[in-house]
Amino acid sequence: MDQVKFMDAFVQILNWLEIHIPAWIIIALVVFTVSLLSIAYLILLERKVASWAQDRIGPNRVGLGFGIIPVVKNWKMWGLGQPFADGLKFLFKEDYRAKAVDVVLFSVAPMIMMTAVIISIAVLPWGGIRQTSVTMTIPAAVADKTAYAQQQFKSYSERTLVGQPVPVAGNDVYAVATNTAVANLPADQYTVTYRYPFQIANLNIGVLYVLATLALAVYGVVLGGWASNNKYSFLGGLRATANMISYEIPLGLAVLAIVVMCGSLDLGTIVEKQCHSWLGIIPAWNIFTQPLAFVLFLVCIHAEANRSPFDLAEAEQELVGGYHTEYSSMRFALFFLAEYAGMITTSSVCVALFFGGWDFPLLPFLRGPANDPMVSNWLVLCIVRALVFYTKTMLIIFIFMWVRWSLPRFRFDQMMALAWRGLIPIALLLLMVTTGVVYWYNGQSYDQMGARMGLTLLAANMLLTLLVLGVSRLLPAAPATNRRVQVANSRFNFAPIPKA
Repeated sequence: MDQVKFMDAFVQILNWLEIHIPAWIIIALVVFTVSLLSIAYLILLERKVASWAQDRIGPNRVGLGFGIIPVVKNWKMWGLGQPFADGLKFLFKEDYRAKAVDVVLFSVAPMIMMTAVIISIAVLPWGGIRQTSVTMTIPAAVADKTAYAQQQFKSYSERTLVGQPVPVAGNDVYAVATNTAVANLPADQYTVTYRYPFQIANLNIGVLYVLATLALAVYGVVLGGWASNNKYSFLGGLRATANMISYEIPLGLAVLAIVVMCGSLDLGTIVEKQCHSWLGIIPAWNIFTQPLAFVLFLVCIHAEANRSPFDLAEAEQELVGGYHTEYSSMRFALFFLAEYAGMITTSSVCVALFFGGWDFPLLPFLRGPANDPMVSNWLVLCIVRALVFYTKTMLIIFIFMWVRWSLPRFRFDQMMALAWRGLIPIALLLLMVTTGVVYWYNGQSYDQMGARMGLTLLAANMLLTLLVLGVSRLLPAAPATNRRVQVANSRFNFAPIPKA
């Protein structure tokens, strides 16, 4: 009974907040708070994954008591206090800055990188569309009731009315706004139904916005490397620039294949196209129709985040620390945290593009009515959808960490060759094939893709993969970079190469 009362009170609080505060403000506060906490704990997860890969334990000593809080000071808690200890360490470390640096740009660079990554989260579709009703007083003298209701909601730009206000008649009418029974209401009381997207900003060019904001992060890397007045930092900045610009091309082409298939740049619409099943059991996610695009996208977001094996901008063996060699304290921490924030954003976009966003076939109640699966009349259901979306994002982030501790770093020429000689031609071919299939089916995917079209796209992806593997055998090999060379005044005719 107490649990029922608690849930009822919790729902009433949520409904009150939903009505009196613009929804995007609440969602923004929650999303940014969860994202920042996730960034901190992703560092702990990274260390745990590293220890798993290297057959050791990892951090397990610092609990949430930090050794000073009574009762829990000796509790280890699996190392859950480690991220906070790391944060305190960065705060209290010496904020070192070399004499010859550009003072302004040296401080602005990490801010640009962190800001560019964080603001890109704004367009992620966390929970579909929320639909609810409120009881509103509309004077009888008002002729256009709909226009009056819209005027009342003008400060809530994300809310759109559904139909016209309906007069409340009779006794004991249930008002969703207050979760209470309304009795003997006067004639000027109306039930107004409205919808709003469960995301911070509903942009119809959401995909383009994400790509544009993430591209700004390169300025932080370049400015940080140049302003440090350090040759290692400068080389790291140049490498990062070449890396990020080169891999933005196949990244954009892979995303464009999904955009052509779905007929929209809106991430929410792309998720909606995937909210149905083929043959009643197979989820209509884009991963099943465009697996090659997913592989291209996954490789490119590793490169965009400067993650291993594409982390040549931070190669310790060659560049000490890369573009952030001269940074310390919280300036360095911003670079460090921006990398993990970028992983959250790109992984979330990956989930929206290829894994159905918040949709999950084993939880059919997540979908709304068949004619509009995005709509939900329950606020708690929208929150559950957001948790499903977040869980999928964490699984993609785990792949980032798994790859880091599994694959060796590329050489720089290999990294460039992979983008320009490999990924870009494949992405162009994939885009042309996708365009041809969509044209052949006369834009069927713009509504809900049928099983036949999905199977055709899957077959086209597989044939294109086989074609690429076959043609790659016929192309001339890349020039050998590890060839033997003559060494002057040496007792060897050629530089010896160690035997395996």
